[in-house]
Amino acid sequence: MKIYSDPRLLSLGVVHGTTDRGAGNMRLAENTHKLFDALAIPEGRILRFKQIHSDTLVSVASAEEARALSNRPLQEADGWALTGRSYGAAILTADCVPLIIWDEKANAIGLAHCGWRGVAAGLPGKTARAVTEHGGKGHLSAWAGPHIQSCCFEVQQDVADKFPGCVLRKNGKLYVDLNKEIIRQLTAAGLKEENIRLPYYCTCGDKENFFSYRRDHTKDAMMTFVYKP
Repeated sequence: MKIYSDPRLLSLGVVHGTTDRGAGNMRLAENTHKLFDALAIPEGRILRFKQIHSDTLVSVASAEEARALSNRPLQEADGWALTGRSYGAAILTADCVPLIIWDEKANAIGLAHCGWRGVAAGLPGKTARAVTEHGGKGHLSAWAGPHIQSCCFEVQQDVADKFPGCVLRKNGKLYVDLNKEIIRQLTAAGLKEENIRLPYYCTCGDKENFFSYRRDHTKDAMMTFVYKP
């Protein structure tokens, strides 16, 4: 099992990352138990929601709010804006972009499940603004876990039309560069481009290391999580 993470956020004491295929399908409780046990993360303190490919965000300001939220039915949303300590959140992906955004001291952290619909609706930029609005101080940084890249994200014209300036044409086919649009939204929200890291791991193109819905048409998924002790 490998966990992909960002050294900048690790240095701030935030346990986080994206799992790989070796960790197993993270839709299965037995695999999530193993992951959190290995990382000494109290699983009961990790928030989840029902992902719906939207631009809806849930904000949580404290561990007390997190406990109250965990006792309610799952909300429908695709992004978190978190402040406080002793709790965290997780999302599932299998091609979509798992995006983490934080401020200089990780006082506020955003975690977003950015499918193409969410990106088209502005979720990356909205998440960045939410980090600032919920206590983020100083410059913001961003990192994304493994996701589908432009080499494999072939689309039809209706989807291409939602991403002007981010479409590639190869052999008569259309491909969208989601990274380019995410960078555009984040810089518009005030991030410096040098603080945005979107490593080029392609879930669809790398069957050995990642699950991919587009490639395999199954619901097996990786998990991206953040937890601030």
